[in-house]
Amino acid sequence: MDIKNKTVLILGGWGLVGSAIARQLMPEQPKKIVLTSLKKEEAEDICNSLSKEYKKPKGFFVPWYGNVFVRNEFKDKNRELILKSASERKKLMHDISDELNDDILKNAALYKLLKQHKPDIVIDCINTATAIAYQNIFKSFTDIQRYIDGPERDYDNLKESVEKFMCVSYIPQLIRHIQILYYGMTEFKTKYYLKIGTSGTGGMGLNIPYTHSEEKPSRMLLSKSSVAGAHTLLLFLMARTPNGPAVKELKPTASIAWKKIAYGEIRKGGKPIALINTKMEDAEPLGKKFNRVSDKKYKTAGNLKTVYIDTGENGIF
Repeated sequence: MDIKNKTVLILGGWGLVGSAIARQLMPEQPKKIVLTSLKKEEAEDICNSLSKEYKKPKGFFVPWYGNVFVRNEFKDKNRELILKSASERKKLMHDISDELNDDILKNAALYKLLKQHKPDIVIDCINTATAIAYQNIFKSFTDIQRYIDGPERDYDNLKESVEKFMCVSYIPQLIRHIQILYYGMTEFKTKYYLKIGTSGTGGMGLNIPYTHSEEKPSRMLLSKSSVAGAHTLLLFLMARTPNGPAVKELKPTASIAWKKIAYGEIRKGGKPIALINTKMEDAEPLGKKFNRVSDKKYKTAGNLKTVYIDTGENGIF
């Protein structure tokens, strides 16, 4: 694969794998590297870090941020907020389930990203199986069952729950993602597509203890493996489709690695964790049931800082 003077798009470029691949590309003299992440600060952070590391001018490492699995108008919006809005939920549902058309294709965040940068090479380091399977279809089913079995018919809540169920259904989302990816890369003449895939469970068995911090793989974790397998077969079909890019997938089954070990502020959901300064006599008693709602006012004493391991897309430990 000739990389010299080519534009390379790294999906998931902020993560452990994506940032490592960006560094490996540098000796090949690409023209530009576009690095994406879900959050703005992540995409800008990796681009700034690499620009300093390799002394590259502004515009060589290009940040892009947002959710590549939804339409562009939703790319910066929390998925839970989209699902709570009836009008936005309806758009999302049709984007996933309708036959692919120009409106769905050309309004997709991924399509617009490909159109903007027209990459010669796409290296996809997003854990697609996690992004789709961890939406938890089982919780959506439980919500539907509750309204069906309830003592009173609650049509409005049942309708909302069914719509949410359709929005988190795994296979329609995966199919739509592959369709948009294929048609976008074909239209904008991407030559190579490399997917860094996943086995979902690190290659562990159905009842091997302590994979992904679970005593045995949960339904949701097994869903991740299922989506990962389906994803591979769809890529197999893409690779054999005429006039598209050359397609390859690497599927590591286990990796123990990290981006960095450091000391600093710890964040949860992108927000710092506040420390509370209080006397023991003013603390809330735990008792048999902890009450999170309190009339007491506590003073914060800065944010939590400690030593951590940054594992990229797998989080902070």
